[in-house]
Amino acid sequence: MEARCCFLIFICALSWNINDTVCAQGNYQTTTTNFIIMAPDPNLSREAGRLAEQYRRELSKQWLGYEIANWKEKCPVQIQLGPHPGGETSFAFMEGQKSEPMGWQMKVFGPPDRVLDAVLPHEITHTIFATHFGQPLPRWADEGACTTVEHESERKKNHQMLMNFLNAKPSRGIPFNRMFTMKRYPHDILPLYAQGYSLAKFLIAQKGHVHFVKFIEQGLEQENRSALPKPTAAWDQATEQFYGYQDLSDLQIAWIDWVRKGSLTQSPLNTLAAVGNPPTTQPSQGSKPTENQLSDRRLATGSPAMAGNVLEHSGSWYSQQSPSEAASNPQANSMGNHFVRQAESFLPGSTSLSTATSGTFEDASQTSIWR
Repeated sequence: MEARCCFLIFICALSWNINDTVCAQGNYQTTTTNFIIMAPDPNLSREAGRLAEQYRRELSKQWLGYEIANWKEKCPVQIQLGPHPGGETSFAFMEGQKSEPMGWQMKVFGPPDRVLDAVLPHEITHTIFATHFGQPLPRWADEGACTTVEHESERKKNHQMLMNFLNAKPSRGIPFNRMFTMKRYPHDILPLYAQGYSLAKFLIAQKGHVHFVKFIEQGLEQENRSALPKPTAAWDQATEQFYGYQDLSDLQIAWIDWVRKGSLTQSPLNTLAAVGNPPTTQPSQGSKPTENQLSDRRLATGSPAMAGNVLEHSGSWYSQQSPSEAASNPQANSMGNHFVRQAESFLPGSTSLSTATSGTFEDASQTSIWR
């Protein structure tokens, strides 16, 4: 998530310098143009610094079509080694207006290879979006897009989680008319990550990264200025304008059908050549060389077999029913999940949840973006 406040960014040369120092508590510090890397191993610190600058440069070109300017304020990155990959990035915007971020703080943790090829590009993509948009994004778009640049092993985990969530009885899926307006993380956060990743992958596979970013820009702009009574009207319009779906309901149906068929893509999700090379020196912990997977050779993290019984059971809110089918299916009227509505309130293609229960979410202004 994001905190709030602001600052300014300037264009500088593409070259970047590395300076190494030894810090207290056994940490080694590497300073580059935009980052201050602190890690328990000097080789890991230097490699993270090299890749951080390279990810920042190449990923901004991939998502935005241009390289973002060097920050006036360097981003501190604290690396902690451990068995499970994860990260957290906090920054601030000026409240009440679009602004450039300040107060960067990034923490990444996990085994060295996943720190370098999954967590680091994920968290740096957050900083790229924060710099470009200057305001909080819908949580699904921010986390979903950032997950697409992770190592394939992490993307597969998200896909498998999605299958589990959608096939749960009752389903833990999030209707699009709720998901698109979320600026805060729900307490049940993992479905948001898995579903956001899947939808981002679905949209990017159709028209690319830059088009996806312009879609989010347009939705936010219309949302910010919209006086329309329907909360999702801005996103309905942007969805039709950028992807040709009539509204979020139409998009949801198309996405579900794609998931059911295995979430396969015909073209690479990431069009970059490999951003980094395996490090020539290894961290002293003896980890394997990192393999930067930004140019995924195989993006079909799903398959018809993995899709399994998605949408097959009537207990899922994703089951699209005609009025006659709904009337003849009493089980669909007794689903006990607050994400699930009676069939007559969720007709074919509908994301109108007239009896929706408002969820309790963490306040984005008080927490950080985390994965």
